[in-house]
Amino acid sequence: MDLRDVYNVVLAVIITSALIAFPLAVITTIRLRAALPQHRPSNKANHNGKKVEPSIASTTSESTSSSLSEPEKTSTLKSRVLSSAPPTNSKSLSTSCHKCTTTIFLGSGGHTAEMLQLVSGLDTSKYSPRHYVVGWDDESSVEKLHRLEASRNQKDVTSAFQEYSRAKNTANQDADSLDGYTVHRIPRSRHVHQSMITTPFTLAKSLLVAMPLIKRLTCLSKQDVSPISDSQSLSSTTMTASSTGSSRDKACKRKSIMLMNGPGTCFALALAVIGARMLGVPDEQTPDLIFIESFARVKTLSLAGKLLYHLCDVFLVQWPDLRGRYPRAQYIGTLV
Repeated sequence: MDLRDVYNVVLAVIITSALIAFPLAVITTIRLRAALPQHRPSNKANHNGKKVEPSIASTTSESTSSSLSEPEKTSTLKSRVLSSAPPTNSKSLSTSCHKCTTTIFLGSGGHTAEMLQLVSGLDTSKYSPRHYVVGWDDESSVEKLHRLEASRNQKDVTSAFQEYSRAKNTANQDADSLDGYTVHRIPRSRHVHQSMITTPFTLAKSLLVAMPLIKRLTCLSKQDVSPISDSQSLSSTTMTASSTGSSRDKACKRKSIMLMNGPGTCFALALAVIGARMLGVPDEQTPDLIFIESFARVKTLSLAGKLLYHLCDVFLVQWPDLRGRYPRAQYIGTLV
């Protein structure tokens, strides 16, 4: 084989690879675009094709809470975060869904303290089950969450949930019907002072664990997202007066949200959700991603915040200066 033959073979390989790679790249780009929060069908339906400026949400929250005492104000702000996915939606989760599967990532240390303080105002009858995701070696966060849930007389149903998940031909809503909380482990995406060169390997390990975990914890069944009939909606005691006053609005049985506030391990969880949407999991069956930036971030976002800024359906900051620098961020007051 002379040099010309080698050249022709290499050229043929390059052309063939390009012909295969280009359609795959186009399809991947289209799927990724559809999975991002700005283009999700459910978000477009909620907003009726109209963009709602963050200032509207913040102005409403600030005006309604200005006359409240500090504890009442904190409770109101917590309720707004936990009952709004996204908060700019005209119909809150509490008036559009009976139950909410809630996945909560605890990032250890100060991240855990802020998140537990935030979710301490959860209505346990509505936001159940609550799935806590922690690092494999984070015993401190596990101890703190057990203490919080015990103070509210809630039980750990991790074993029962795992049995439901492993059982074949078991309806998904059987596991969702469990009242209580579960605890799940995930390897860290990046350790403290870890080199950025080795970070992709630990991130890949975390992502491999996160993908099946997210599917098991957060993805809803078709029965969960199907509309409830008017008679069921009106007769349910979990519906508020504002929701029963409009019988024409169909209410879904269950909603799913994921709460995160860093650090980088939650990036793997968010990627797993985006990946599920790209692989064809119906949009309404995937969770809404909610990121709450740390109170310590006054002028700039954290690394986790920068990574998740374009991936989350709701991105909340606790300082008004951040809202001015990051247009997608929403400021509704101090949350912790």
